[in-house]
Amino acid sequence: MKKQIIAALVLGALVAFSPATQAQEKKRGGPTAEEQLKQLTELLTLTAEQKAKLEPILKEQSEKMRAILADQNAPKEDSRKKMGEMRTEFTGKIKAALTKEQGEKYDKFLAEAAAKRKKQ
Repeated sequence: MKKQIIAALVLGALVAFSPATQAQEKKRGGPTAEEQLKQLTELLTLTAEQKAKLEPILKEQSEKMRAILADQNAPKEDSRKKMGEMRTEFTGKIKAALTKEQGEKYDKFLAEAAAKRKKQ
């Protein structure tokens, strides 16, 4: 359970601190699903079948993330909790579409993103 929470937080860091996001600072909610899919394709060498599976997952994740961020009246702690739960959910969905080797590479990537975030 702790690994899933950590992975979810790292995924959030990946989304929040990816080069695509930094280039879109004015755009609230992080990179688009298409940008995330491109990044994952390059990182993990996804097959066409995997891309087809991940595209709706990433779109749903993006929509949910934007909805959470758009709720300006929600207490920050509630928003953080919702984001963490959402990241955990979507990390599992993403990893389900990957091979074992890709999943390991994805975990490593998420861990590196978390380490970079802590340094900032």
